[in-house]
Amino acid sequence: MAAPRTHRTVAIAAAAASIVVVAVTVAGGHRQHRSGTVAAPPGLPAAAVPLVPPGGRDAALAAGVADATLLARLLPLPPAAATALADQVASAAYRPALSAAVAAELEPLQRQVAGLAGTPVYRQCALAAQLVSFTPPRAQVRVWTMLVAGQAGVDDNATATFATVTVDLVAEGGAWKLDGTSEQPGPSPQVSDAPTSVDTLDARLDGFADWRPTP
Repeated sequence: MAAPRTHRTVAIAAAAASIVVVAVTVAGGHRQHRSGTVAAPPGLPAAAVPLVPPGGRDAALAAGVADATLLARLLPLPPAAATALADQVASAAYRPALSAAVAAELEPLQRQVAGLAGTPVYRQCALAAQLVSFTPPRAQVRVWTMLVAGQAGVDDNATATFATVTVDLVAEGGAWKLDGTSEQPGPSPQVSDAPTSVDTLDARLDGFADWRPTP
């Protein structure tokens, strides 16, 4: 029985990023959100909201990288905390789609993984980033990411996948907010010396901590 559970673990964990990205993209696909205006927080006049958040291009790039690895922050959180974080990073127009994806896709995924043998390990890292466009109040960032997933305590189930995530940003309330996302596979280099289990991988990464820029 161990082998079927192992393969199921890999399939569930490796598909997590694409599931959420696709769900959010489809949910927001019919929405027009290219207005070029900046939404003001309740009670604050629109004129008081800065058109460009502090930090210029560097801040937009950092925000895009953080949003490209959003799932790694959402997956370990309880449903209420995951929804709260999604609401925090998303624009007002994009928030309903992202919240719906968390409820419809992320929470069932968490329940499935919780029922598997071992302890889930999920690392999503940014390897390279590009500021594709910067035309305030909008910006677009592309990020090459690597996802390592599996279950600690289960043999032969470590997996790594590569993807390029495109993140749309909008200036809102004095900060860069996530306003859309899409993903395509790769580019995927040939991986050699790959660990056969998450436990082996964690042993070789002992002392390391997940890292990402602060937007």
